[in-house]
Amino acid sequence: KKELLQLYNAINGTSYKNPDDLLITTMEDVIYIGMKNDLSFLIANEINLYEHQSTLNKNMPLRGLLYLARMYESYVETNGLNRYQKKLIPLPFPRFIVFYNGEEEIGENLTLRLSDAFEKREEEPAVECVAKFININYGHNQELMEKCQRLNDYSYFVASVRNYLKEGRNQKDAVTCAVNECIEKGILKDVLEKHRAEVADMFLTTFDKKMYEEALREEGREEMEEKYAELSKDHAEL
Repeated sequence: KKELLQLYNAINGTSYKNPDDLLITTMEDVIYIGMKNDLSFLIANEINLYEHQSTLNKNMPLRGLLYLARMYESYVETNGLNRYQKKLIPLPFPRFIVFYNGEEEIGENLTLRLSDAFEKREEEPAVECVAKFININYGHNQELMEKCQRLNDYSYFVASVRNYLKEGRNQKDAVTCAVNECIEKGILKDVLEKHRAEVADMFLTTFDKKMYEEALREEGREEMEEKYAELSKDHAEL
């Protein structure tokens, strides 16, 4: 909670001191089957949804809408509020932040809106969800990094892994070298010394998942090319 509060203050320019002001509301897919968000919490009459992405997913506003709807539903039920009463129910203000460290360039920040996906746009939509991407690749958003050391250290660690990969090392060696380098430099030392194996497994699982997703996309491209070739052949015969 202490580090989360530091991150929240760094993003919003606030100066809250008491970590207990935070109420963690992260959804677990044990409760909501098939839905799990990275991190959500309440503070100062705000619902904050934080997600981490290593790829540029343009459907984040849709995902945010579904997460936030569940969180508001939980908020109403937990506080014993009556949604059918005539009197207006005061609700916490929503903030949706996506921490992005993918390799596709987005600049320092990027804002995506749910309404970008609507096919009909001539009217004001009945619902909107705004996802604010913050580029946390090393070297970006320096002012934010200076205010939140933990985020800066994580950014450096990811960059270190990628640098070792670029040198030609395999995934396991790249992660191991990055862990050793960061420990020597005092970067995320407390986490990496205590959870070295878990961190390595997490990174390797992430890399494997990325390769799997790329393989699926490649299979999809090949299937589409085959279908296009068949359609072209049929068209030529006609």
